[in-house]
Amino acid sequence: MYVRCARVGKVYATGRSAVQAIKSVDLGVREGEFVSLLGPSGCGKSTLLMIVAGLETATSGAVTVAGRPMDEPRTDIGIMFQDPTLLPWRSILENVLFPIRMMRRPIPTYRSRALELLAEVGLGDFAEHRPRHLSGGMRQRAAICRALVHEPRLLLMDEPFSALDAITRDEMNIALLRMWERHKITALFVTHSIREAVFLSDRVLVMNGRPSTIIADVRIPFARPREFAIGDTPEFNALCGALRDKIGEAYRAAGTEVH
Repeated sequence: MYVRCARVGKVYATGRSAVQAIKSVDLGVREGEFVSLLGPSGCGKSTLLMIVAGLETATSGAVTVAGRPMDEPRTDIGIMFQDPTLLPWRSILENVLFPIRMMRRPIPTYRSRALELLAEVGLGDFAEHRPRHLSGGMRQRAAICRALVHEPRLLLMDEPFSALDAITRDEMNIALLRMWERHKITALFVTHSIREAVFLSDRVLVMNGRPSTIIADVRIPFARPREFAIGDTPEFNALCGALRDKIGEAYRAAGTEVH
């Protein structure tokens, strides 16, 4: 497995009390695979992703990426957050190249790759624009380019489209899927949208309520490349319904209602 979590747990100390966010999570992601972590808000998905990224420390268990312990951020990993966090005083091209500058790599070497990535997501004509001139969806397209510019082997995404309107979110799902199909890097994607997880993924890992663990590992049977129209098929909707039932079962067992 390219990414492996073994009995990972996370406890947050809050004064005299403690909150267990994650309990004994085991997961594996194969190289080149697209895997989604699915569950409602507050279930620990983002915490687990940040542990994999080396931005949070696990209280128990171990995480390895490419066979190496994941105990600090690494340059072979790209990350997308809920907010694109573009620097408003820099151009879109300069924002995409920002990780290269932070890694102290030669900017000219990566400039052509940055421009190619922007063209790939339809932003080729906006390279010299400031972020304020772009829509929310366009800014997230730039964020995808920034996450990929240094050619990472693993892309981690923390609900990057959750703040977008429904139509723009659908467009971003298509754009992300096309980029992943071209670049074929390993991807771990956090979402609370069942349809988004099914459309994008090779596998969907379902997490239950806090303290959370993985309660289901569901392989998505639809062939690639995928068209957005697959979301209208009975098979797609049946799978979404089965995943919703899985989440509902876990919450009913915990005495909590899920909406």
